[in-house]
Amino acid sequence: MSVANNDSGAAQDRMLGSVPGVQALGRGPAPDGKFSRHDDHHPAAGWGAARSVGRVLEERGTPVEGVRALFVMNHEDGGFDCPGCAWPDDPSGLQLDICENGVKHVTWELTRKQIDRNFFAVHTVSELAGWTDYDLEAAGRLSEPLRYDPAIDRYVPVSWEDAFELAGRVLRGLGSPHEAAFYTSGRLSNEATFLYQLWVREFGTNNLPDCSNMCHEASGRALTAAIGSGKGTVDLRDWERADAIWLLGDNAASNAPRMLTWLAEADRRGAELVHINPLIEAASRRTIVPHEFADMATFRATKTGTRNVQVRIGGDMALLRGVAKTVFETAARPVQHHDLLQRRPLPRPDGPAHRDAHEPRRHARPRP
Repeated sequence: MSVANNDSGAAQDRMLGSVPGVQALGRGPAPDGKFSRHDDHHPAAGWGAARSVGRVLEERGTPVEGVRALFVMNHEDGGFDCPGCAWPDDPSGLQLDICENGVKHVTWELTRKQIDRNFFAVHTVSELAGWTDYDLEAAGRLSEPLRYDPAIDRYVPVSWEDAFELAGRVLRGLGSPHEAAFYTSGRLSNEATFLYQLWVREFGTNNLPDCSNMCHEASGRALTAAIGSGKGTVDLRDWERADAIWLLGDNAASNAPRMLTWLAEADRRGAELVHINPLIEAASRRTIVPHEFADMATFRATKTGTRNVQVRIGGDMALLRGVAKTVFETAARPVQHHDLLQRRPLPRPDGPAHRDAHEPRRHARPRP
């Protein structure tokens, strides 16, 4: 094996994060300062989030377009869904139902930065493989079609006609349309996704894995086998009526900041909010919701948690089993539907229900 191949293999191992004690490539951003830890007693969101939003709009260079986008994000009539988290839209038509993370996503979409052939003339693909995700995104958007040239390890520009011809030649050369897979990202618009899947099915296959399919296929199949549904079975109407809400391993302030509005609402009506996490996260204490202007003006915070349960890492299953055991043993009346359990037993790994849930997906037949 050549030295170049050895170097390539080592880079690939680092890209996968499989070298102990060595930072993975392609992740980011890499902090260059010393590790620090301190207690944070500020409420989640509030003026800190508002200042951060202003800073993001200024740094991205899109103050006018960015501010306009804030007033139509997550609006059912004439707006668009935030490309950040998947928290559902407020059913009452709440205005300014946004968060700091969503503003970052939108301003990335509005960026004017572009990279062209001169950028790739300077940087090889092997070099770019070592850049962090943040640095790659910050470089800008592609402005022309490119193809990879392995002889020089660079992307080189091609005309649109050559790009279409290359894609068509490869697809026509396949033995079957099922030999191709057509991946899409959640950042693709609904309109573009519709046209894309229509073309792929006209081509003769339904091999259309998308980001949600790739991320949730395993959990979806397991949930379908266990409870009959491959995803969550509750919505905001259930949240509005819940007397107790449990959050496991989730820091709403980082992962779904718009949830803070609903945590504050649940606390005001007396719901119990139990956070189960090895760390006491910011969203498990209190918040100032930025679109509640009276609270912002008076710095009035609302509780977002009534109890923190700090389990050991990996101890959530033991906790839930213990809670279930206690409920079964102390309930004033039976809580298990024994007749239903006898008629619909949970699937076993060697049983037909389990095998059915894992049957391979059937392909669409190509059109004649």
